[in-house]
Amino acid sequence: VATAEAELAAVRAALAEAVAELGDHFPGERWHADREHRERVAPWTDPDWNEARTELFLAALALHREFLRCAPDPVRQGLRAAMDVVSGVVPRDLPADAALAAWQVYFLVAPVAVTTFAGAGTLFGHLGAEALGRLVVEDAGQVTPQSVVGALWRCRRAVVVGDPLQLEPVVALPPRAERAVRRDHGVDGRWSPGRTSAQRLADGLTVLGTRLPGEDGPLWVGCPLTVHRRCDHPMFDVVNAIAYDGLLINATAPGAAAAFDERHPRLPGSTWFDVPSADAQGHWIPEEGRRLNHLLGLLSETGVGPADILVLAPFRDVAWRLRQRLPDARRAGLVAGTPHTARRRQADVVILVLGGDPSRPAARNWVAARPNLLTSAVSRARHRLYVIGDRRSWSRRRYFAELSEHLARRPVDSATNRSGDGAAASGRPAGTA
Repeated sequence: VATAEAELAAVRAALAEAVAELGDHFPGERWHADREHRERVAPWTDPDWNEARTELFLAALALHREFLRCAPDPVRQGLRAAMDVVSGVVPRDLPADAALAAWQVYFLVAPVAVTTFAGAGTLFGHLGAEALGRLVVEDAGQVTPQSVVGALWRCRRAVVVGDPLQLEPVVALPPRAERAVRRDHGVDGRWSPGRTSAQRLADGLTVLGTRLPGEDGPLWVGCPLTVHRRCDHPMFDVVNAIAYDGLLINATAPGAAAAFDERHPRLPGSTWFDVPSADAQGHWIPEEGRRLNHLLGLLSETGVGPADILVLAPFRDVAWRLRQRLPDARRAGLVAGTPHTARRRQADVVILVLGGDPSRPAARNWVAARPNLLTSAVSRARHRLYVIGDRRSWSRRRYFAELSEHLARRPVDSATNRSGDGAAASGRPAGTA
C-alpha cells in the first residue's frame, strides 16, 4: 500500500506540473466536461511545443537548402526533367521510374504540388500505384467520387477535407441519363455523383464523427471541425440552425466585429430588403436590381469598398444580369455571381439577390430543397448580410424561414426605391433582429 501511495503521489505531482506548464492545453477535467473549451483548445499544443515544431520545420528547410547547394548539377537536371513532365513534353512511354525520379527532385525543392483533378492525369499519368505519399483533397464536398480515383490510386495515404453541407458537386450528366448508366452497369445508387460526393464517402469510412439531420435521414460527418472563426452574428446563427443542428461553436474574434462597426458607424445592420416579385423578367426582378444599386451607393457612402463586397444570386440568369449591371464595380474588385462561381470567396459584406420567377414556384423550391446553397451564401459574409427579395414568398420555404427570423425586415417603396421607414436609405443603423 505504501508503495502504491508513493507512486500515486508521484503521478499527481507530474500531473500538477503538467497543468502548470500547459494551462488550458492540458486535457484535464474541464477538457472533458466543457465541450466549448475542449473544441477551442487543442491538447498538448502549448506555445512552447508549437515553437519547437516550427524550429524543427525551419531546420528541415535549411537541410534541404544545403543539399541543393552541394549538388547543384544533379538537382538542376532533375528539375528540368520535372518541368518537362509538368509541361507534357516527355514521351508517353516514359518509364515510371524516370518520372518518379523527376518528381522526387521536385518534391525535394517544393514539398507540395497543387493541381485540379482534371489535370492530375496529365501531371502524374506516368506514375503507378502508391508512387506518391499523401493526397490532400480540398473542398471534397464539391468533388464527385469518380474524380478522385486516379489521384487516390497513386498515393499511399489521403486526407479528405470538406463540408457535405456546403456546395454539392456540379454534375453535367442529366439525372435520367445518370440513372440509365448506373442501371446498365449494375452500380449501387450510393455511388451516383448526383447524390453523393468524395467527402460523404470518406466520412462513411471514418470511425469518429457525429450525426446531423439530413434530407434522406441522419447524415454521418467524420471528424467534424466544429469551431467557426469567420462569421459574425446573425450569419453564424443562421447557418448553425439550418445546417448544423446547433453543433458549431462561434470563435470569431469579437474585436474584428467591433473594429468593422467602428470603421462604418452609419452602416445598417444585417437586413432583409423586402421587394415584392412584381414585373419579373424570368428570374430577374428589375426592382431588386434598383434596390441593389441603392444599397451599393449607401455602402460606398459609408466607406465600404467594392473589394469588400460580394453579390450572390441563386439563379445563373440573375447572376448574369448582376454582372452586366456592375461592370465598373467589378473592375474595382467587386465580385458578383452564384455561390458556385464565387466559391472560396468571402467578404465583409454579402448581398444576396434572390430573384425567382413568381410564375415558376418550383424553381424557388429547388433552391430551398437542401440547406447547402443558402449555407454557402450566408457563411461567406464576415460582418453584414443583406438579402434582397420577396420575403413573403421566400420565407415560406424551408431554411429561408429561419433566415427571415434572424434578419430585420425593411420594406421598399417601389416609387422611391427607398426603404419604407427611411432608416437604411439615410444610412442610420437599422439594427438586427
